[in-house]
Order: sequence, then structure tokens, then C-alpha cells
Amino acid sequence: MEKIALVIGGTGGIGSEIVRAFIKNGIKVNATYYKNKDTAEKMVYESGKENLSVYQMDLADEISVKETVQKIADKHKTIDIVVFSATYQTKNKQLFSTEWEDFQKHIDTQSRGLFYVTKNLMNQIKEKHRTKFIVILTEYCFGKPPAGLSDYVTAKYSLMGLAKSIASELAKYGCTVNMVSPGMTETNLIANLPPKFIEIAAQSNPLRRIAKPADVANVVLFLASDGSDYINGANIMVNGGGVML
Repeated sequence: MEKIALVIGGTGGIGSEIVRAFIKNGIKVNATYYKNKDTAEKMVYESGKENLSVYQMDLADEISVKETVQKIADKHKTIDIVVFSATYQTKNKQLFSTEWEDFQKHIDTQSRGLFYVTKNLMNQIKEKHRTKFIVILTEYCFGKPPAGLSDYVTAKYSLMGLAKSIASELAKYGCTVNMVSPGMTETNLIANLPPKFIEIAAQSNPLRRIAKPADVANVVLFLASDGSDYINGANIMVNGGGVML
């Protein structure tokens, strides 16, 4: 049976790679974007309208999420896979240089966004349609986080707590919720970080490089498959051994 996926943040570096991996494996994708309209339209052109549909959505706006999810629900009876890969642009700022607004922007994109998306899938979930949720976190949710990213790291920990809670609560409906925690990855998200910071991260990694989006997409593809049916609440590191537990 053909599977339907919803990829939140589908135009980002990791999100777009996940979209391509899904399409390559016969999964029809609905992807959301916030500002990258040109990128979204280019992805549709490259993938074909029969494989990919894109929607503008503001994760911090409950009405925007509700209307978008409803559009997708009207088009497809059910959504089999939900990937949450949205994030707010990181900036390297020391704690004393941040304001609470910096934290709030990240939290609104992360936890509020996943909360709204999940709530608006309530009907299909309660009908016990076995939806697989896959949430993209960061390796900074393990061990010692770096200095200068306190707002981003705080939001990711909040997202991790929500994802685990959802995993526990929705299991009775046959849903699973798993997390993927990449190390530093070659995307525009790290464009504002000092080059030296990125170079040090690569050289200190056992594999002597930072992650590529495909490294993450391959793990997401497995978690979206039937082979992961008995995995729930797991957080898988994709970081070349940069953090080992």
C-alpha cells in the first residue's frame, strides 16, 4: 500500500534530503515550508507534482497549522509518517547576550509546532491509524552542549521531552514516536557559526567530518519503514561517534 508522509520543514537542509529519500522509495510526500517558497517550488519541479506537494505553514500560528493539516487531510485519508524537521536559524550568542525572546522563538518553532501538528492529527490517531512520528533533535541533547547556543539547545530539550511524552501517550493507538539526533550537519543552519567552530567539530570527530544530510535521511527512512515497528521513544545519534554513550 502506498504510504503518505508529512515532512515539517521540508525545504531545510535535512528536511529536503528526507523528502528526496522518501520519494526515491515510493513514498508520496507533503512538505511544509515557512519562507523558502522558491526552494519549495524548485523541489516540486524536480520531483514531480504526483510525488510532492508543498504548503506554506507557520508553526507558531495555531490557525496556520490547523488549515495546512486540514488541506493535507482533505487530499489524503490518512498520513502514515510525520517527520518534524523544522528549526529556527541558530546564532552563536553567549548567554548574557541573549534575551528571552531568543529562547521563545526557538521554543515556538520546536515544541509549540509539534504540539499543534499532533493535536490536528487527533482524529486519524484516535481511529488507530498507526502513524509513525520522527522528530529531528541534535546530539547536544546528549552530554555537554557547546557554549553560545543556549536558546537552541533549550528548545531541543523541550522538544525531546514533548516527543517522549507523545511516544508514551499515543502508543495505545498504535503510533510510534522516535527521535534522531544528528551531530553538526552540512546545512544552512550552521551558516552563522564561525568557520573555526565547524572545523574544530570536524577534526574532533572520530570520522574526521561533520554529518551530511543523507546520513540523517537514511536513519529517518529506516524509522519510517515497517522494520522499525517495535521501536518507540528511541533517540538515535547520527554523529560519527562524536558522542558515545
